[in-house]
Amino acid sequence: MYPPQGQPGTPYRGSQPSAPPPQNGQAPYPPGPQESQAAPRRGIGRIVAGTLVAGIGLVVALGGGTIVARAVANSEQEIISKEYMRNLWRNVPVETVFPASIGVRDPDATVSVEKGWTRAAISQDTSCKAALSGRFAAAATRHGCVAALRATYLDPGGGTAATAVVLALPNENDRSDLTDVLTRTQDDEGGAEQAVHALGVPGVRWKDGARAGSGGISVFAPYATLFVVVTSGPVDGRVAGHVPQPWGKGQFKQQEDREPWKMTAYGLAQTLSTRLKTEAEKVRP
Repeated sequence: MYPPQGQPGTPYRGSQPSAPPPQNGQAPYPPGPQESQAAPRRGIGRIVAGTLVAGIGLVVALGGGTIVARAVANSEQEIISKEYMRNLWRNVPVETVFPASIGVRDPDATVSVEKGWTRAAISQDTSCKAALSGRFAAAATRHGCVAALRATYLDPGGGTAATAVVLALPNENDRSDLTDVLTRTQDDEGGAEQAVHALGVPGVRWKDGARAGSGGISVFAPYATLFVVVTSGPVDGRVAGHVPQPWGKGQFKQQEDREPWKMTAYGLAQTLSTRLKTEAEKVRP
């Protein structure tokens, strides 16, 4: 049996010994382990400091991620070479500048084939003097014409010929003056002066005397200094001129058989310019 409670030396299991009574006016013994006070609470200052440190670490991590993302983006940028663009006329194959056929794509075709103008001749001479004519030639020379690539196309019906020139200039700002000169020469009464010398084709009577209308446009690509100008006319050598009544009536210069040729030339110039712009977008540094 267990000894009775309170017997010296044999405390009851699970209980704590009682503190002895104070003697001689002394303070009682300190409390036992279970009677001690709870540990002090964590300071608010340390909690705030820890939160700030964690926040700063998160900001630094996000900032580092942003820097890495920007570095990757910068490494993937495609920077256009200014020097390459200024020499696009010689850096791109002539077959690309003047494709074998050019026109509107057939939406019903199962194979992507362009139908329209067919290339009939390409000149090996890149002289501006040999390719250009009249006041337009003088303006191009004044602005330091570098080169003139020239080719002749025939329309699908075989009734229209057009000689196209891709003109390279030293400065892209000079192209606006060429547009103004070309517009003035086409608006002149009787406007027989055309901008491009006809490039002959075997079996076709396409010569300077058959030129009837001209049109041109710049190649709108960064750093490009190219201008496309085209002259068109009938392949049978017929000279465009006055249209007799009643066909000559109207307010849009219908008395002169030149307006349709001018618009045809301008349309072909636009098409060639767009193709060159697309080619320029493929440039890599």
